[in-house]
Amino acid sequence: MSCPKNRLQQQTGFSLIELMIALTIGLLLIAGLGTILFSVRSSYLTQDGLTRMQEGQRFFLTSLNNSVQTAGYFIDPVNDSALNALPASGNNPDGSSFAAGQSITGTAGATPTTSDTVNTRYQSASDDDAMNCLGGTNTSGAPVVWINSFFVDASHQLNCTAKTIGTATPPTSRTEVLVSNVAKMKVLYGVGVNGDGQTSRYLDATQVTAWQDVVSVKVTITQEDLVNGNPASPNLAPLVHVINLMNSGSRRVKGP
Repeated sequence: MSCPKNRLQQQTGFSLIELMIALTIGLLLIAGLGTILFSVRSSYLTQDGLTRMQEGQRFFLTSLNNSVQTAGYFIDPVNDSALNALPASGNNPDGSSFAAGQSITGTAGATPTTSDTVNTRYQSASDDDAMNCLGGTNTSGAPVVWINSFFVDASHQLNCTAKTIGTATPPTSRTEVLVSNVAKMKVLYGVGVNGDGQTSRYLDATQVTAWQDVVSVKVTITQEDLVNGNPASPNLAPLVHVINLMNSGSRRVKGP
């Protein structure tokens, strides 16, 4: 028994033109979905990059605030002096050194695009709440002097080296990256001339003649804009932060 002609036509399937149209529509849909996924992924990576950058900046500023504000502190200002508690020391990562009683120092970059450095130090009793720039505390069982050195390396990473010096404990030193993709860090030192702890003018490290007159620090960090990748504007807007030294100027206990 033969099938009707119209039934045979229903079983012949899609024509080549219909199949090509279906494939074209499918490819357009896939391309649209791919564009959406790429856009979502790009937005996620951008947001993730900004979040990481902001977290690094917050950690750096917290560490720097603590280091600068604590600079010059020593345990017993009644029976001791800054000259004795903070003895002369050298071999900072930037090649600078501390005179006896000095709590802050640094170096200036050779050019406007070269990063500066800043070093601070203060005394810490065992198991007190004084932290170094990496969040560590003194658990040695004896007083130590923390030296915190902030600098930008050749890989554009802003680092801090936390170093201890002390007569009863062996020196220790540890360096960690605080912020990545830093184009430069510039440091100016606020100098007071009236002994009232107020900043009169800002100088770079080469212009400071009396480090005991430094009462504040102005730090400017400029980060590379890796998120937008714009060659015409490769860096983000500078971040400027000013910190007062709590143990400076007229508030510092003088040595004999």
